[in-house]
Amino acid sequence: MNTVRLFLLTALAVLAASCGGTREAVVPEHLGAGAEQTARGMPFYERGCYDRALEHFTRANELFTAVGDSRGAAMSMNNIGVVYRAMGEASAAIPFFEDALRLYRGLGEPDKVRQALSNLAAAQIDAGDYPAAGRNIDEALKIEDRHKPFAPALTVKGILLARQGNARGAEAMLREALEEIGRRHPEGDAAANYAMGELLLGQGRYKEALPYFEKALASDRKAGFYRGIADDLAALGRCSAGLLDDAAAVASWEQSVRIYALLGMEEKVRSTLGLLEEAAKRSNLNIDLTRTLAERWLKGEMTESLCE
Repeated sequence: MNTVRLFLLTALAVLAASCGGTREAVVPEHLGAGAEQTARGMPFYERGCYDRALEHFTRANELFTAVGDSRGAAMSMNNIGVVYRAMGEASAAIPFFEDALRLYRGLGEPDKVRQALSNLAAAQIDAGDYPAAGRNIDEALKIEDRHKPFAPALTVKGILLARQGNARGAEAMLREALEEIGRRHPEGDAAANYAMGELLLGQGRYKEALPYFEKALASDRKAGFYRGIADDLAALGRCSAGLLDDAAAVASWEQSVRIYALLGMEEKVRSTLGLLEEAAKRSNLNIDLTRTLAERWLKGEMTESLCE
């Protein structure tokens, strides 16, 4: 089950200049530099341009560390970990989440501790360390916020249960996460819907999975998350193929391949293109233009990169 898109990065509140009379209080440049780098990196992360995001978040961490800003350092450690997870490098992400967790514990910020625990557990699931993930996500779920459950932690717990073979428990947990998201955490909508879709798809429940991927797609399109859009379309293609609707599968996979190509994700292009070609043969559809565009874009032959 894909866990790449479970968490958005923790935003940092940037101090604003204040005015009073004829004097203006300005934040010193060296104190605001880390926040500025974080702000520059966020749009790249949200678009799925992970290399560019990592550059800015790494620079932010260096700048926060240089001025002794523990909160900023913790946040940037978390951000770096999130990007590494998104790049499929869970083992690289874990030390950054662990450091963010250590710093947030020292700062006495339970909401951030809960976030770091959830992110760490998600990375540990990706790495196959289910016992450690279970301990961390259970601790996160015990940290209460005015007696309200934390939807992202519920999503991680659901994915862990699915990985451990407890499909019934996973489905119940993900439904609880979706109910909570509907009430209080709309920002977690795409991740939880995608996770539920993956769970149902893995059980061959293609028709039931479709609306969850459609909801994830709508949310990712609204957010402008290109990588997420491509993943959602790829999953919709798998659902359509499972329902023996090859024409619909081709339509979804063609869009997915083109987005992956624009993002320079060659491995994703090749794997999805393989599925696309098989469905196109079965449905007697011509996908030559998609092949041509994908090869062109993978070579960088486009008017402007999505990650510029």
